[in-house]
Amino acid sequence: MLDRRTFVLGAAATAALAGALPAHAAAPTPASDAAANPRKAAGVFRTPDGATVMLADQDGRWVVIDEGGSVRITDGLTGADLVDVTGDGVTCHAVGALSGDPVATVWESTDGVSWREVRRLHGVRSQFTAVGGGLAFGSVLKHERASLVRIAARRTPSGWATVPVRGLEWTDGLSATAVTATADGWVVAAVDISGTVLHTSRDGVTWTARPRLDGVAVRGLAAVDGHVHWVGNEMVDATPLTGVLDADRTRPAVPADAKALGLAGARSGWLTGGRLITAEATR
Repeated sequence: MLDRRTFVLGAAATAALAGALPAHAAAPTPASDAAANPRKAAGVFRTPDGATVMLADQDGRWVVIDEGGSVRITDGLTGADLVDVTGDGVTCHAVGALSGDPVATVWESTDGVSWREVRRLHGVRSQFTAVGGGLAFGSVLKHERASLVRIAARRTPSGWATVPVRGLEWTDGLSATAVTATADGWVVAAVDISGTVLHTSRDGVTWTARPRLDGVAVRGLAAVDGHVHWVGNEMVDATPLTGVLDADRTRPAVPADAKALGLAGARSGWLTGGRLITAEATR
C-alpha cells in the first residue's frame, strides 16, 4: 500500500520497478486483489474519452485503473519511476525519473495507455515531481533523493525545453507537488513541515509567493471556471480536504481515510480501501 509520504507529498518511490513492462491489453480486465492495492499511484488524470482514471504501479507494471476497478496495462513506461500525471482531454503527460540513478523524464500519451518519452535531462541526478498546463517542476537531487535545486521544463511547439526558475530559491529544499495553468499564468505548490507554500507566475519563469495553506499537504491543483481548486490531506490526522484558493477549505464527500491523488478537471481523485473514487470539486 502507499504510505502517507508517497500519497500526499508526491515523493519518490521507495524501491525501483521490477520486471519488464509488457504491451497493454487490448481491452480492460477485471481488477484483481493486486490491482485493488497498488504499490504506488502517480495520480489521476482525464483521458481523451472523458474518463477519470488512476495511473498506478501494480506488481512493477504501470497500469491505468478506473473507478470500476478495470485495469489496462500501459506500454512505453518501462523503467519509469512516476510521481505525477495530468491529462487535458487531448494529451496526457507523466513525469518522474528513470529508475536506478534517477534522471528526470517527461512522458506523453494521446490515449493514457501508450506512452513515449519526450524529454530527459542529462548530467545530474534529478526528478520531475509535478506536471500541469504544459509545465513540469522537479529538482536536482541529493544522494538521499532530497530536493537540492529547483528545475523546470516547459512544453513548446518544438518539444519540452528546460526553463530558468526565479523567485523559488527559498523552496529549493522542497519537492513541488502540483502545478496548474490559469487564465493569466501558472500556480505551483510545494509542501513543507507546516503546510503548503504557493507561488504564481505569468511567464513560467519568474515566480511570486502568494498566501500559503497551513496545515494541509496539497496533492493537486486545477483551474476550473475561473477558480483554482486544490485537494490534499490535513497534515496532522490525514483528513481529506479540498477547497478553492482564497476561499474556505471543506471536507469532500469521501471516506475519512481517503488519500488525495489529485484533480482531473472538476473531479478530485482519492484512494480508499485500495480503490479509486472521485468527487466533484468544490466551488
